[in-house]
Amino acid sequence: MAKVAVGGTFEPFHEGHKKLLDTAIKLGGKDVTIGITSDKMARVRHRSVLPFKVRAENVRNYVRKVYGFEPEIVQICDPYGKTLEIDFDYLVVSPETYQNAIKINEKRLELGKKAIQIIRVEWVEAEDGKPISSTRIKKGEIDRYGKKI
Repeated sequence: MAKVAVGGTFEPFHEGHKKLLDTAIKLGGKDVTIGITSDKMARVRHRSVLPFKVRAENVRNYVRKVYGFEPEIVQICDPYGKTLEIDFDYLVVSPETYQNAIKINEKRLELGKKAIQIIRVEWVEAEDGKPISSTRIKKGEIDRYGKKI
């Protein structure tokens, strides 16, 4: 199996996050590193987020329940996470984080490392045809399954 990285804030945990994790696990099996943003980094974009430990536990519980193994979860404190240190085969990203994946590969090439193959996972649509997103959930437009509120 391939060595795979996937990352995010994962809060509130929703169907789009599940699709990202499902894609990463299909590619890498148990050899998946899940990066979750630190509280400090997450709060730059979102004013209030659950603490890292809670977000990590939500992701851990999903992987355990659906796939039956204990995932490797690391805290991300900068836009690169472990991607400059570890030679991953795949980097699984959403449309929202695709540009950051490009920057990761540019930095890897500067460092004399090979690029990581980027797997872009498209949005999961809510019932209104727009993407499910943490922002829309927090605004009260939709629930974590994409149903209108």
